[in-house]
Amino acid sequence: MFSNFSSKFLQILQTLEPQELKSFDHYLQSPYHNTNKNLPRLLARLLPYYPDFSDPKLSKEKLFCQVLPKGKFSDRRMNNLMSEAYLAAERFLVFQRFAREEGLQQQLLSEEFQARSLDEWFFKHSDREIKRLEAKEVKEWSEYLDLLRLQRRQYQHPSQQQHLQTRHITIVKMGEQIDLLYLLEKAAIINEMIIRNRLYKTEQHDVSRELKKWLISSEDVQHPALYLYRMRFAYTEKELTPQYQHLYAAFLEHFDTLNAQEQKIQLLSLLNDSKRLIKSGKLDITECLPLYQLGLRTGAVLNQGILSANTYMTIVTASNTKGSFDFTTDFVNNYSNCLPAEDREDCAIWAKAHSAYYQKDLKACLDLLQGHDFQTPNFQLISRVLATQAYFDLYLKDANYQSYLFSFFNSFEKWLSREKFWSKPNHLGFLRFVQKCRTLAKYHADVDPKPEKLENLFGDEDNIQALQWLKQKREEVLRLKK
Repeated sequence: MFSNFSSKFLQILQTLEPQELKSFDHYLQSPYHNTNKNLPRLLARLLPYYPDFSDPKLSKEKLFCQVLPKGKFSDRRMNNLMSEAYLAAERFLVFQRFAREEGLQQQLLSEEFQARSLDEWFFKHSDREIKRLEAKEVKEWSEYLDLLRLQRRQYQHPSQQQHLQTRHITIVKMGEQIDLLYLLEKAAIINEMIIRNRLYKTEQHDVSRELKKWLISSEDVQHPALYLYRMRFAYTEKELTPQYQHLYAAFLEHFDTLNAQEQKIQLLSLLNDSKRLIKSGKLDITECLPLYQLGLRTGAVLNQGILSANTYMTIVTASNTKGSFDFTTDFVNNYSNCLPAEDREDCAIWAKAHSAYYQKDLKACLDLLQGHDFQTPNFQLISRVLATQAYFDLYLKDANYQSYLFSFFNSFEKWLSREKFWSKPNHLGFLRFVQKCRTLAKYHADVDPKPEKLENLFGDEDNIQALQWLKQKREEVLRLKK
């Protein structure tokens, strides 16, 4: 938040790390990059206010006097200076990115050699770069494209007498390269279509038509990522669990042969699969923890450094359910700052309460939940689920908690019917959770219980929140009543 004025230049400065600011200062000091001597002075005067630029002392008038002490204050002149500084910052960002892109540098150098008719240099340089790229066992998507461009530039060179005999090899390689590029990108798009068809009923992409074309095109092309995509596209609902486990094992086996983009796509797709299976009670939530740990190490589960609250909750739940409390503590300490600011406090309190629950400190769990006013609708909901679980376990230990538990059931149901934040299926899943809990609690209170009442408690339903926990509690109640 800026004090007395807003500026796009200040917004860019906020995004720069301290080391980048030093580099930007050197960039502005260089006559090759900048000829306006006022810009380095402007940056120097702004640095004391970095990174927030919220000091009330910061003003256009003060900056003008410091940067242009001999001039009379002019709002227009100051705006022009800030605009020029912003353009310089834009060029710096491009320059900095270019300095990190070795493939782009080599590509442009090859083009410069050709444009200046330095043919011998061009062929020598492009041959060396093609060999370097072909030798890489794992190529990034951009490197596949760089390789294709270099091969095409050689093939289309107007004076290629010394390479005429190898042109047929080059065109074959170009064909293989463009096929691979197409198949990898098309597979990623088809995968997104499948996911979106499942999530959004208003979107119905023609997956079968696209998949048919892709399977024919990919038939004779071998690549680790294509192998995994073929396994994924062969999914059937009846055999979903064993197919998921087979793909899970294959993914870990081929992980090191995939580039960063393919690793992320395959990992996130597996995590989406695991969520479906966990929700339907066909997979234990602890089985997805290694995937999330891998996602944390590679950064795949973070979106530009941001961790979603849902991912945070799933990791904490999987870790605590497995009893890996040390990992939970390390995760909360290391990744809470990666959450959106509005979710951090709610996440921290909920995580502590969740850990307390799985460490059997039920009263501490309830104290944490009742002592915090959860702000976001999502945490207002899941905190009530966790409180229900704590009250339920206390009731199994001590019948005096019966009135607390049934009173909480009623208030939870009334709250669900009153709040309108969720879709109908989501609302139903939590309502069914409360109803199944109540059924189990009544069975536990029954002086002459009949086990057959619980035999078909869940039927074929899969839209029930915390289904895995409910199934565990059913077994526990049956065991206690024996």
